[in-house]
Amino acid sequence: MRDVSTKYAKGTIVANRYIIDELLGTGGFGAVYRVRDRRVKGNVFALKEVIDPNKHELDSFLSECAILKRLDHYALPHVYRVFEDHTHHRIYMLMDYADGPNLEKLRQQQPGKRFPFSRVLAIMAPIVDAIIYLHTQQPPIIHRDIKPANIIVPRSDDDAVLVDFGIAKEYEQDSTTTAVRHCSPGYGAPEHYATGTNIRTDVYSLGATFYALLTGVIPVDALHRMTQMSSKSADPLQPVNELVPTLSGELAAIIARSMSINSDDRFASIEEFWQAIQCCKIDESENGISIDDEPPQPLATSAVVTTPTPPELVSSSVAVRSISSSPPRSRSMVMFLCCVVLIALVSGAIWGSGLLPSGQQANRIIPTASLAAQLPRSTPTSTPTVVIPTPTLQPTPSPVVQYPALTRSYNGKISNKYTTPSTDTDMVLSQLQQDGMAIRGYFSVGSGLVGNGNFAGTVTIDSKIHFLVPSYGGLLPLFFDGRVQKDGSISGSYCSYQNNHCNYTGGGYGSWHVTPL
Repeated sequence: MRDVSTKYAKGTIVANRYIIDELLGTGGFGAVYRVRDRRVKGNVFALKEVIDPNKHELDSFLSECAILKRLDHYALPHVYRVFEDHTHHRIYMLMDYADGPNLEKLRQQQPGKRFPFSRVLAIMAPIVDAIIYLHTQQPPIIHRDIKPANIIVPRSDDDAVLVDFGIAKEYEQDSTTTAVRHCSPGYGAPEHYATGTNIRTDVYSLGATFYALLTGVIPVDALHRMTQMSSKSADPLQPVNELVPTLSGELAAIIARSMSINSDDRFASIEEFWQAIQCCKIDESENGISIDDEPPQPLATSAVVTTPTPPELVSSSVAVRSISSSPPRSRSMVMFLCCVVLIALVSGAIWGSGLLPSGQQANRIIPTASLAAQLPRSTPTSTPTVVIPTPTLQPTPSPVVQYPALTRSYNGKISNKYTTPSTDTDMVLSQLQQDGMAIRGYFSVGSGLVGNGNFAGTVTIDSKIHFLVPSYGGLLPLFFDGRVQKDGSISGSYCSYQNNHCNYTGGGYGSWHVTPL
């Protein structure tokens, strides 16, 4: 009988190489540790162990290792080696260490235990990309346990990593293998309890994850839903807009479709679900102020910044009907109008009383005509008419949008993980020009990689940067996604780009980091 309560103390050396720094988590299988490599100073890994595994557990663990070892995606942990400790009856998997809380712990810390729609999109973007990557493998890989607790958010929202492939499997069209009791309550699709799993199983789990992140409520378990609905009762799964009224009915319909009991009623793919979510506008207001929270738009090779016209300036002509309906005037304008009215009244009174000599009366016509020439024309009358000039309406100045200011040139490193081992070389961004959010310049790499060429893209006010390098020598274009850091450096990931998605089997992909020259 294995003793899963036996955990290694800090400082213990495993396999004469890995020094245990911290216990990260435990389970019935064993534990996960953060370890340091004695041979390569500074290398930190996650070490997952299974204590005294039986045949089923050993097969499952080795299957997880085999899957992860051949995968290479920035939002998935990479496995470096698998080894056994026969003395202590344990088997280990050494993999990437993601430093940060899991998304479930992060959710619990939020007001209402939920995130705003815009932040959910930012956190889940790399996770969705990772699931799409899994599903495009041959054969496709089904994660089968997507949930907030299996998502690590290390430094920023766009660095999230999908972990725990303990029940992942390769999808075979004719397979009827089930995974009863292996799914997480609330996040597992109905087919976990009945027929075999497939790509739409992950669609359900992803939809359930969005449900929890947006509402703060873990969805009703699929088994309970099936039981209730089989007895002719209503589906106990509440729509997200009933739990959070600021969420739209459109979003509620998308989430509901992704979590349909019948898998044929769900989105056919993760891409289809993600496209629907991104096109959804949310009127999400915590303070009673309506906010259209628009998702990130696909990269365009050129950008046009359009300043919206203030509503009061849409008409080509403006008529001021009365003083009470006109905009506030300046102090000098008011005084000017008062003087005009006073002069006119006094002149009229003197004229009417006949106090002026006839010569002076004749001379009086000249300044009156001069004044009339400066004022808008009116219908002549027998008595003087005072016409108030219409003030010119000044346009409201547009708010100044501050984009991060980029420098002319950057130099750094790029790593291509498409090759084994990865290819690391120099990277240069030169001749960089910026016009607001639009950027363009020249991209070049050192020996070992190809793809030099002009690039164009955008930088946003929240310091995110995207640009595209066109195809080179028949290869796919390269899409770069990154963030401008406080010190002026830029870092991120890149991939070969095809049909508005990363294609990890069609060319280079990996990470990059550059600093201003």
